Amino acid sequence: MNASERLLGLLKEEMAIYEILLELATKKTDIIIHGKIKELDETVQMERNFIKKLVELEEKRENTLKEMGKGEGVTISEVIKTLPLEEAMEFNNVKERLSAVLKELGERNDLNMALIEQALEYVNYSIKAISEALEEDKGIYGEKGSSKGYTSLIDKKA
Repeated sequence: MNASERLLGLLKEEMAIYEILLELATKKTDIIIHGKIKELDETVQMERNFIKKLVELEEKRENTLKEMGKGEGVTISEVIKTLPLEEAMEFNNVKERLSAVLKELGERNDLNMALIEQALEYVNYSIKAISEALEEDKGIYGEKGSSKGYTSLIDKKA
């Protein structure tokens, strides 16, 4: 197997992992919306494992590029220009699919980040509202340790 074939294989492996990460990001959206913290933690751990694998593949990709005589930071487009037509077409297909997956993954991650920020704002607002209600009420106990007439902080009718 020559260097360009190895490079193509590495790019395909990276693309497969990015597709899995996209699936996980899509799953994460539902998890965040439903507030399933344990599942979110498990999903994030799975993502970490895939990202570690991507780092390894990236290192192999860079070594393969060096073997091909390409400098650091060379793009797939630049590599494609140096390949025979048939190989170039296959690389181009992988590049386009990879670009599409990365774009969709970025958009999904932006959505998830916005959902998490919204959830945090709601939690902070709730904490502030409860804290202010307790401060105004001066607690639930009277002067001699007896219980005051406790009123609920949450309107059960809502």
